[in-house]
Amino acid sequence: MNSSTLSVAAGGALFLASTLTLAITQTPLGSPLFFACAAAATVAYIVVLRGFWREHVPSRRAFVLALLMSLAIRAPLVGPRVNSDSDMVRYLWDGRVQTLGYSPYEVIPADPAMAATHTDETRRMPSARTRTPYPPGAQLFFRLVVSLHDSTRTMKVALLACDLMTILILWRWLVHTGRPEWLAMTYAWNPLVVLEIAHSGHLDALGAMWIAASAYWLARRRTALASVAYVFAVATKLLPVVLLPLYWRRVRVRDAASGAVLLALLYLTYTRHGTLPFGNVPNVVDHIRFNGPLFRMIAGFSTSQVAALSAVGLGFGVAVWARRRLDSNNPAAWAWPMAVALAAAPVIYPWYLLYLTPFLFSVATLPIAVWTITVIPTYIVWELATLGARWVVPVALMGWEYAIPVGIAIYLAWRAYALAGAKRSEVRPAETSGTS
Repeated sequence: MNSSTLSVAAGGALFLASTLTLAITQTPLGSPLFFACAAAATVAYIVVLRGFWREHVPSRRAFVLALLMSLAIRAPLVGPRVNSDSDMVRYLWDGRVQTLGYSPYEVIPADPAMAATHTDETRRMPSARTRTPYPPGAQLFFRLVVSLHDSTRTMKVALLACDLMTILILWRWLVHTGRPEWLAMTYAWNPLVVLEIAHSGHLDALGAMWIAASAYWLARRRTALASVAYVFAVATKLLPVVLLPLYWRRVRVRDAASGAVLLALLYLTYTRHGTLPFGNVPNVVDHIRFNGPLFRMIAGFSTSQVAALSAVGLGFGVAVWARRRLDSNNPAAWAWPMAVALAAAPVIYPWYLLYLTPFLFSVATLPIAVWTITVIPTYIVWELATLGARWVVPVALMGWEYAIPVGIAIYLAWRAYALAGAKRSEVRPAETSGTS
């Protein structure tokens, strides 16, 4: 048995033990046991990737085993019941009211007039007094799932299906671009992915699938499909809007126009009385803060609206640079614009990083991959809140969360600059010799 197969077996056993523990104990987010399981999963992740990396040509057997183990580590997390404080409960209610003829943007769960739309589960949702923040693409997904079966477990299974589809898409993209197929494990084994989808069932799994599909179809020059997938990614959550420059002159004009029409139709479907369906998003920008120090700093000497526009502008600017300097198959071109925009957002919950995770398979995206790990400790806020603390990430913890990825990014930039300088110094003597 070669080293990569041994690494997969050992890492898989450790990761599976952690997810089994989470499933059996149903320990709360942010508890000591939760962090112990997350740490074990992280160690398993590093062991498996290191095992593949050390082998010049990893065996097919190791890859297949890693793929099967990625399914096994998710399986225990599907069974446990979903608590009423899960976001999936809101997804369920938003889908249910659509089947009953209501627009989810016009109704509030706590309204007494909506009492008949509730079950005991949805009646206790924490967001009952706020309007939905989810865009039209997400709402269509909620309605589809509820039409199949009205239960939070069905919602989780549907989101897990999106997760598995992302693994498949990434694998095919890697093969198409001539990269090692084992790099798909950078997503499939990522602890944040497993915790936020199989365990917690977050909508961002749907958006990650769509944006990965768009990158794959763009690589295959299927520009119509790439445009449709991009529109659905934006209509699921707005973060990928900053990637628009990547499509400039890579997508046919008619496909871009079709995508614009599709996006307009999605929003017009939920538009009532001339009001676009933005739901609770403006309130989030104005009042909700979590783990966003850069946004807080910019808003401190301007306004929250200026800070929000700055976040979009920063991401858009990075995407413009990526369009000019990087190939569309480069994962950094997809990951960094969204990462920069997200880093400047008012709210940065751990699961918001799921949009980035399909693209974290190169050295250039290593700082973002590390961020998907350093963001997990912010779950301490959930535990502290049960003790009466404020809903705020401790400053010291937030410092470590961002300092480690930024430090790695600075090191990689310095290293690239040094290597470029060394190459220039090698070329100059040769040029001088040739001239002489």
